[in-house]
Amino acid sequence: MSDPLSNLITHNSGCWHGWFMRLNEAGSEQERFPTQLEVEAKGAAFEACLTYLNSGQQRKMQFNDLPSTMQVNSRGGWSLGPLSITPWNWVGELCVVVGQQRRRIIVRHSSNGIEQVVYVREAQDKNLAIAASQPLQCSIQSAGPYGLWTPEPGVDLLIDSRDRQMGDATCCGLRWAHPNGETCTIVRRYGTDGMLQPIDDAWP
Repeated sequence: MSDPLSNLITHNSGCWHGWFMRLNEAGSEQERFPTQLEVEAKGAAFEACLTYLNSGQQRKMQFNDLPSTMQVNSRGGWSLGPLSITPWNWVGELCVVVGQQRRRIIVRHSSNGIEQVVYVREAQDKNLAIAASQPLQCSIQSAGPYGLWTPEPGVDLLIDSRDRQMGDATCCGLRWAHPNGETCTIVRRYGTDGMLQPIDDAWP
């Protein structure tokens, strides 16, 4: 069976054209900007370079081993975040991959709920990365203690917008039912002790 780093490289390498869309705590789009992400294996290293096309600013990341804060599933979906959290601020980033298309979220949790959600559409074909011309407005439904945000048909974001207390377990999830019939899911979980739980893609 392939290891997590191999899964990450196999499914995520390439040039990804994207649109980042910043949403507020009510799921309404506040702004958007185009990006280009180059992901490649260089010898034993894995390198990613994100370019913000509106400003030219770049962010680079390189590692030889999978970071301890990163979880990767067998389909190349991944999540990043702290190893442990408190009821206060923490940031989680999640990604699912279907062929040459990806969906990502970056969720910034504040001390009293959600501060910001960034929803990202990416594809290796630039035309498939383009989002609807109208600003996004997520429909939001309850899913137990969490909110289920839907930014576009087939995509669900599992968001914890509660005013969390010590001892509250939590999670953040991304699920994409692609038109080709595939459904990809990634969920990042923290237990009642605030520690990161082993990867488990089951939808809560």
